[in-house]
Amino acid sequence: MVIDINQKKIAFGDKYRIFINGEQTYFASSQLIGFMPKLHLFDNQNSRAKLTMGKRWSWFSPKYKVTLWDGDTIEFGTVSLWKSYYQCRDGADLYEIFGHKGHKHSVYKNDVQIAWWDKEMVTWFEGDNYKIVADDDSNHELVIGFCLMLDSQFSNNKNGNTVTIDFGNIGPQARKFDYAWRPKQLH
Repeated sequence: MVIDINQKKIAFGDKYRIFINGEQTYFASSQLIGFMPKLHLFDNQNSRAKLTMGKRWSWFSPKYKVTLWDGDTIEFGTVSLWKSYYQCRDGADLYEIFGHKGHKHSVYKNDVQIAWWDKEMVTWFEGDNYKIVADDDSNHELVIGFCLMLDSQFSNNKNGNTVTIDFGNIGPQARKFDYAWRPKQLH
């Protein structure tokens, strides 16, 4: 499965159009009203958010309370900001998100890779663009949420500049990117 996320910067937040295998399936928005911003992920069929990601106070690292469609909540937090390593536990499942050199991030569920994404280095006018490659049977809403939370935390295009160049991560990494990984396909 290929997921494309296209961001548009607006005055009081961001809007995202999200495509799965070329078809617009989701959209998301952020609210900058108040001290702690919130992100909302919607599918095209429902007016109720599939995920609501509320930023929590922490010194410099991302920390979010994620409210799922069924009302359950999970926590997304930083293990190592220096190594771009994050975790989220959903019931018995442990999701780990690893930042790599440049713009790549990998997502592991219970120590098995299920997805990775990359961000464009240069953005023109609108905002950041991401390409996620994921297993067909992965919780793609949660994977999209991980990408949106990190974008919200670290996006360099806060001012709506004409051209933005982001060189990505140049620091250490907790886990190296696996160039041999391929997504599971159900068909």
